[in-house]
Amino acid sequence: MLLKNKKFAILGLGISGIATAKFLIEHNLPFIAWDDFPKAREKFLELLAVNNISVDTLTEDIASWASIDFLVLSPGIPLYFPKPHKIVELARKHKIKIICDIELFYLTYPNYTYIGITGTNGKSTTSALIHHILTENNFSSHLVGNIGNPILSLKPKSKNDIIVVEVSSYQLDLIDKTKFHIAILLNITEDHLDRHGTMENYIRAKYNIFRNHDKNDLAIISKDNSITNDIISKIRERKINVIPISTAETITEGCALVDKKIVDDVNHIEINVAANRFLLGMHNAENTIAAYSAVSCLHKLAAKEIVNAIVTYPGLDHRMQYLGNVGNIQFINDSKATSAVSSSNALKIFDNIYWIVGGLEKSDGIIPLTKFFDKILHAFLIGNAASEFSKVFGQHSVKYTIAGTLEKAFNFAVKMAEQNKETQVTILLSPACASFDQWKNFEERGNFFMSLVKEYVDAKNFRP
Repeated sequence: MLLKNKKFAILGLGISGIATAKFLIEHNLPFIAWDDFPKAREKFLELLAVNNISVDTLTEDIASWASIDFLVLSPGIPLYFPKPHKIVELARKHKIKIICDIELFYLTYPNYTYIGITGTNGKSTTSALIHHILTENNFSSHLVGNIGNPILSLKPKSKNDIIVVEVSSYQLDLIDKTKFHIAILLNITEDHLDRHGTMENYIRAKYNIFRNHDKNDLAIISKDNSITNDIISKIRERKINVIPISTAETITEGCALVDKKIVDDVNHIEINVAANRFLLGMHNAENTIAAYSAVSCLHKLAAKEIVNAIVTYPGLDHRMQYLGNVGNIQFINDSKATSAVSSSNALKIFDNIYWIVGGLEKSDGIIPLTKFFDKILHAFLIGNAASEFSKVFGQHSVKYTIAGTLEKAFNFAVKMAEQNKETQVTILLSPACASFDQWKNFEERGNFFMSLVKEYVDAKNFRP
């Protein structure tokens, strides 16, 4: 093991920090741990229930840093902006290597096959789709990373295991040695500037997925996004193998998904792709062609085997998730849409929408979505953004109700949709906002919406 005789500090004791601690215990690696919140520290000690674990903050005292080799930073803790955490600043002062959980795992298991997927949007679906294709074709695949399964909870068994990693920009900022044999960059649009400071810093973090690439590795990059298209040229200058992908046009020595047909100019294959209700929209076409490209080059599976697996992909919760119909009303849970760009994907697809929108507003607000406003029958505003969003809707003559909470918005939407009996309508939760004003995360928000839908469907289907 590369980390033998090293000592660690863990900063942040949520899901990632707990997984890190368990990993270090299993590998007999000493550590101290800290979280600024007392309840997190208490829960940490309760869950681990192991003696001799030190939960203590690191101070200016040089002696407290003398034996620390690595600081493992949880993704939610500021590295640069708006201000680095005080312990991050101290680690830099004492020249301690700051890493993320992915880097720690790779330093422990460098000899496996790693597929890394990043992008502002689509990385969860692409990661899950790659994993699905591999498992459907009897490969040993593990889906980990930012998608919710901490990589340090993984126990690989065979050198043939394939580790599919969804990687966030926060994690990419903390990667040094990690090498993705196949790295996918889907798209880059403005996001997370509160943590990266500028678009240049955000782009630099995303580019870090190719940090350790050489001529034996593969980069799969979208040609359809102006920023990622520029990156294709930079990667080629490094003599790295690149497969450009597109959903707009066929590409020489690339892969495209156009008009429900995969055109693979790398392997000189054309094959139709049947519709999948869980992969609707152009953004999912990009996810699909990225997944296809990765798997086709990794194991040279027959295109038909890959496409057959794509058709059976069951989708992810909270990503344009179809929850069912009651009469003419369909319910869509798109809680993962935490920005205007994300919500635009759902608004493109559906019509006659009762839109539940709002939360903790991001920099782009909903102004970029005005071109879809003619599809909105009524908007129901929730969370901190309700007041600002109501002004935008008012300026564009969109009918709206400030509901405040998700439950009230749902009840208003259902009542109004029930009165519209002649048209197929969609009650869409696609907030275009972060969730942190009222929820722990987008999953909690989406799960609550799912419970509201279930309760409503059960009541309507009830027969005495």
